[in-house]
Amino acid sequence: MSIFISKEAKDKAQGYWFGLLIPLLAGWGVSTFSMAALMSRDGPVSEMTYVDYFFMTGWISGGLVVHPLCAWWVLLRAKIVGNAPCIKGAYMSIKLYILWIFFLLSMTIISFVWGE
Repeated sequence: MSIFISKEAKDKAQGYWFGLLIPLLAGWGVSTFSMAALMSRDGPVSEMTYVDYFFMTGWISGGLVVHPLCAWWVLLRAKIVGNAPCIKGAYMSIKLYILWIFFLLSMTIISFVWGE
């Protein structure tokens, strides 16, 4: 038994969640994988190699670069196909990204002003 009223409602919900979650999961996935690889190393920070720097770059860029690029790609793909629910989901993903950046910047500014 399906929880959806009709096939059209099911297709709209799937398109929306695809447009919203694919960029989020891609960004978080890159960040989580890179953080796990960094945490598995035993050496001191002074002995970091280029591979460690690569994983640090992946950790930072997962949320700052991969997420918006993936959302942009899903948005372009949905516009070509004409999938309106997927377009709405991709726009929501971009809005969440902007909210995340605003949060990071505001916490950085507050921390700087309070001298911590």
